[in-house]
Amino acid sequence: MSIYDVFSGGSRAFNKEEWAAAKQEQRKEAYELIDNTCSEMMADGGAFQQYLDVQGHFDRYSVNNAILVSAQMPEATQLKDYGSWKQSRVYVDKDAQKVTILEPGKEYQRDDGSKAVGYNAKVVYDVSQTSAKDRQQPQEQKTMRELVSAMIDASPVSFVPVDDLELPAFYDSSQQTIFIRTGLNEEQLFVSMAKEVSAAVFDFKHKESRDDSDFKSFCVAYMVSSRYGVDTKGFKFDKLPKEFEGMETQAFKGELGSMRDVLGEIQSDMYKSLEKNKPPKSKEQER
Repeated sequence: MSIYDVFSGGSRAFNKEEWAAAKQEQRKEAYELIDNTCSEMMADGGAFQQYLDVQGHFDRYSVNNAILVSAQMPEATQLKDYGSWKQSRVYVDKDAQKVTILEPGKEYQRDDGSKAVGYNAKVVYDVSQTSAKDRQQPQEQKTMRELVSAMIDASPVSFVPVDDLELPAFYDSSQQTIFIRTGLNEEQLFVSMAKEVSAAVFDFKHKESRDDSDFKSFCVAYMVSSRYGVDTKGFKFDKLPKEFEGMETQAFKGELGSMRDVLGEIQSDMYKSLEKNKPPKSKEQER
């Protein structure tokens, strides 16, 4: 029985037990979908890349919720529940596609005495499934110069230009410096910087060596680049590294979680930089 069935019984009284059972089944299905999608992501580079696209866009979403969105509606851009859309005077289409995510519930105590938070299933809808689908404001595009400047501000270490560097950029952990090859165009510069800044954050803040975080830094650079509309044709995810093959689901999600943490740190610092350096609005724009 679905949640809808519990509430659509006409003259039937609300049945708390049926409601709780339906919610529990919905939560169980969400976790099963997460596990199945993780298995698919570990075996299929396309599915993994699709998850990265979603996590890059919804950078504040948990790994579990990014996986759920990726599995159900990877093209989503703005998700809210029915009540939140209604408060904004936006109406959900009658046949709207539902997306199930998880939200924190009550805190509880485990058998070993430690505390944990339970999660409940929640249905949300993308803006494309609402009356606001034709009213979306185009996202303000940032120039490559603005993005490069913001990435510099997001780095925990300094940059040094080098004429004869073999790689476009390289983070040297022993010197806590990112070396940049001179002569790169702004797009090459941003993508190269994004990967090495990620490596620096993994090393500098999370104590994870550059070699150990190499693929994860590559993934973070892809997420940052795709979020800002930077050309990502140089990123390939045909096959994941061997260490990801056959990895336990929890361990795999742990790796995704560390990517999300570094992504969040870089995105936050870049956002602050972009806001700080935003040109003042003209009188015409303020009207």
